[in-house]
Amino acid sequence: MSATLTLTAACLVLSAVLSHATQKLFQPEQIIFASDFNITSIIVPADSNISMLQESSEIPNVFFTVSDPKLEGGSCIYVLQGLSAYEVIEGGRDTTSDFSSDTSIYFGTKNGIYIYDPDSLSAKKYGLFNDDIRQLQKANGTDAIYILTNENQLFKIEANGSKKSRVPSVACASEFVLDTSNNIYYIACGEFWPRVLRSDGSLIELTTNLMDDFTEIKLLRPAFLMDKSVPFIADGDLYILYSNGTGEKKEFSLRERPSAYSVDAAIYILAALDGKIYEFNVMEVLLKSMFGLADGIGDLTRIVLQLVDKAKDKNNIRGYHSFIK
Repeated sequence: MSATLTLTAACLVLSAVLSHATQKLFQPEQIIFASDFNITSIIVPADSNISMLQESSEIPNVFFTVSDPKLEGGSCIYVLQGLSAYEVIEGGRDTTSDFSSDTSIYFGTKNGIYIYDPDSLSAKKYGLFNDDIRQLQKANGTDAIYILTNENQLFKIEANGSKKSRVPSVACASEFVLDTSNNIYYIACGEFWPRVLRSDGSLIELTTNLMDDFTEIKLLRPAFLMDKSVPFIADGDLYILYSNGTGEKKEFSLRERPSAYSVDAAIYILAALDGKIYEFNVMEVLLKSMFGLADGIGDLTRIVLQLVDKAKDKNNIRGYHSFIK
């Protein structure tokens, strides 16, 4: 099937889960971490080889940033393994990983890029530069890492961290994300609507009429199965923006405004609210939403996943991304 169907399926999953979350999801039993401080970033590293068909109730490692003015750099990155949180790097602000099979995890900090060492649960310096980084995104399938500095400038880091170049088409940005095709979506300084910079360097004029005069906006890193598009939350509403400049508004609104989100892995959606991280299992939420089930949800989930796995094997394909193409 086409990439459009793949994206449609991804959007349906996102909309259904988030819609369910608005009604019931922010409940104590969904909390997997709690802090006295604001959580500003969450990521569940995911790539195209991750199977949504695995029969597991355990969430993968979660990397998140806690804002604490008493810390050096005002923040700290932690990794959540199971129900235990470990400090990785003080002064860390953002985390990124590739959408491909590369399992490396990178951190943006007050003095440059660091790379995760899973054996020691710590981070080592990566590259030659010491920029004060607010946000970073790993490009898909290449060694390039894009960084947004505290001076609102966007740079591209290449050649194992030894080459740095300014992204000339972006004069000033307050935030940005990459899609799985390495198109850049960003918010220009002083604006409250997104812009699109294609991977070929061309700036795309938005052709959608859905962009209102938003008062607040948050771009989301897309799930790995989304193609040439990113979700974003604006004034509590969910939108999908495509790399051709078109977009659509989903029938979904948030009454509460989380400080951070992660839809990276698709099977799990995470949201931070009031210093707490809430975790939702996509399949369980979808099944409960569709069938109104409470008891026996685990058994039915396993049955559905087995059926999907049969279809995967029959067509000699791997993972949910391939299954819904």
